[in-house]
Formats: sequence, structure tokens, C-alpha cells
Amino acid sequence: MRTLAELRAVIGKEGASVNSKPYSHNIIGIVLRTIARNYGQAEADKAIVDFKLYKKGWAAPKKKEAKP
Repeated sequence: MRTLAELRAVIGKEGASVNSKPYSHNIIGIVLRTIARNYGQAEADKAIVDFKLYKKGWAAPKKKEAKP
């Protein structure tokens, strides 16, 4: 099993070529699902924000509303 850092490195590498390499989008999607499954959805959401994947087609995580 890959570590979180290794998975994030794959996203960083593939994120730069989403529109130019045919399978980058698929690879990132698989890696995000792996992160969510092994490390939690919050970590996958953090990767989407950290790598600005919301600008490349992934849904930005919804902000949690503060409870009054």
C-alpha cells in the first residue's frame, strides 16, 4: 500500500498534464478514491484543494457550516 505522501506525489505529477496526457484524469480519480478509502474523505478533499483540482474539473469540497 502506498503512503499518503506517495499518493499525493502522483497527483502532483499527473495534475500538471491533465489536459495533455490522455489518462491523467483517470489516474488522478483513482488516486483520489484510494486516498478517500485508505485515509478518509477529508484527506481526498484536502488534495483537491491543495492541488487546485477544482480548476481542472473535480468538484470542490463543500465547506462545513458552523453550528450555532
